[in-house]
Amino acid sequence: MDIKNKLIIEKSNLSGTVKLPPSKSHSMRWITLASMDSNPTNIEMWEVGEDVQALIDCFINLGLEWDGSKFTGGLLSQPDCILNCKNSGTALRFLIGQIATCDFEVTLDGDASLRARSSLQLLNPLEISFEKHQESELPFSLKGPFNNQKVNIDVSKSSQFHSSLLLMAPRTSGFQIVTKGQAVSRKHSQLTWDLCKITGATEPGKPWLVNCPDVKIPADASMMAFAKLASLDVSNKPNEEDSIGHSFGNSSLRDSNDLITPMAAWMALGEGGIISDASHAALKESNRITKTVEMLSKFGISSIATNDGIKLEGGQIPRKPTDVVETYGDHRMQMTAIILASMCGGEIEGPDLHKVAWPSFIEQLQSCGLKVK
Repeated sequence: MDIKNKLIIEKSNLSGTVKLPPSKSHSMRWITLASMDSNPTNIEMWEVGEDVQALIDCFINLGLEWDGSKFTGGLLSQPDCILNCKNSGTALRFLIGQIATCDFEVTLDGDASLRARSSLQLLNPLEISFEKHQESELPFSLKGPFNNQKVNIDVSKSSQFHSSLLLMAPRTSGFQIVTKGQAVSRKHSQLTWDLCKITGATEPGKPWLVNCPDVKIPADASMMAFAKLASLDVSNKPNEEDSIGHSFGNSSLRDSNDLITPMAAWMALGEGGIISDASHAALKESNRITKTVEMLSKFGISSIATNDGIKLEGGQIPRKPTDVVETYGDHRMQMTAIILASMCGGEIEGPDLHKVAWPSFIEQLQSCGLKVK
């Protein structure tokens, strides 16, 4: 492997304090809401990850304005290019809902990991024109306008489909949302609706005139897991109401599957345990159940994948991997591997994957003692 495609990490003694990035969940919902407000909305983020930037860039290509801190929304216009959602499933699903309301064709695409993830559970119920351009689902072209009176949506695999429907309502004449299945990531859907109500919504699926307040995006609570694994302090700990179900140490991950990889590492080094209710983690950038088990094994950490989680024995000590540790295009896999490598050394694939959510992650770890090149 080319040295440019990996991080070489020496055993390091980490100590100190890190600053969490702004919450992706809050950022992307506020940006989507601001896209429907013709008045400028100030959105304060101390750094911007690649997923959030991908959504912003797509809206800019749809004719809206962003000056780095202020977003001005309004009617969408036909872009003169393919909209690239890069690694972000959230950006893709939210944009599908917005573009479904337009009477012109838009083509969406993403990176290799996003091309492997399906959005048909959202596309099919919308009943708009949809055309694939090759064997994989992405890239595809959409053309509305959406005019259904009712949409049935399965919420058992992802909350993003439900959130997309809630967020598209202001661009429609109104429709009924009917959910089916056992809901996962419920607090993400609830966050979507709570923010909608702040901007004037009164009933799911009923259109409203979006009036966005200026907002300061809170810290990303899911990133606390990496500070916990590295035994580092945090300067901007999120409030409990902004945690969106990210309860580190809770063995049930029905509402916080993003935690599965760092939490599995933390449990293996600690008292062990069973992670459950995380079957939807298999539908993320990678299958985070099986790939977490594979990645941990590179460090000599034993774990067992189950249908909905991982079993781990405690008291395990990471060993320096003999090969480059694969991270499967998944930033949470890469970030966990980096912290494990700080304990024993190692070479980690994907040197820039963390920039999807936490651009300054490596630099902050270096300031806390990480030896990396």
